Amino acid sequence: MKSSPAEASTPRRPPRRVLMTTDTVGGVWTYALELCRALAEVGVEVALATMGAPLTPAQAEEARGVPGLRVFESTWRLEWMESPWEDVEAAGAWLLGLEARLEPDLVHLNGYCHGALPWRAPVVMVAHSCVASWWEAVRSGPLPE
Repeated sequence: MKSSPAEASTPRRPPRRVLMTTDTVGGVWTYALELCRALAEVGVEVALATMGAPLTPAQAEEARGVPGLRVFESTWRLEWMESPWEDVEAAGAWLLGLEARLEPDLVHLNGYCHGALPWRAPVVMVAHSCVASWWEAVRSGPLPE
């Protein structure tokens, strides 16, 4: 879809509200919280939708330390878990409901399976690697059990 000359010359305002997904089970949690902190420092409000497992007490405490962060907690199974597809579908409906209610300027997905949903806001999808390939690329020696 092409934009009109007027649209092309109109400066876009930076996003002020972001709906972000995160996995509470792995390193994506660390990435998401660091990004939430950085966005808070420049005045961006983040609604963080968690999936995978309930927040641990340490994770909940960490989230409370991020100014303006709103956490929407769930335990929907993630796409890489065993037999996740009913949960993935339900989580998609839940996420679309959050988007409708919160009206974010941007949706930031930290997983693949919800990328094709009919989002209203622009979407950014981050590809996170698997632990084994990361270890091979970054560390030396065999992957610990």
